[in-house]
Amino acid sequence: MLYITRKEHFSASHTLKNPKLSWKKNEEIFGKCSNFHGHNYYLEVTLCGEADGVSGYVYDLKKLSKIIAKEILDKVDHKFLNDVNIFKGINPTTENMAKIFWNILKPKLKTKNSQLYSIKLYETDKNMVEYRD
Repeated sequence: MLYITRKEHFSASHTLKNPKLSWKKNEEIFGKCSNFHGHNYYLEVTLCGEADGVSGYVYDLKKLSKIIAKEILDKVDHKFLNDVNIFKGINPTTENMAKIFWNILKPKLKTKNSQLYSIKLYETDKNMVEYRD
């Protein structure tokens, strides 16, 4: 089994709040993140599979980059994530974002030779979430 990864970047802002909780409780849970702030995110999309006999690719990384741009980056880059449709009604934590990105990309990346293996979303140099189904 081979694993290939495409790394992309986007910048976005958000607030972390549960509307069912008081301002004080949100501040207690999310700290500074309950206020408006932003991040420079890095997204790694990893596929696994076997190399195609004709191209030698598991998946064309240029094509993967275009799909990530269309399906994810165009929707979130330089946006306030709380207002983005794909996060409607969802607190845009890095954990929730990774799962949503997975659900968007999984059906678009399955081929006879490969499938989505993992989504890694880096919120900071020190904080990262990895999601696998």
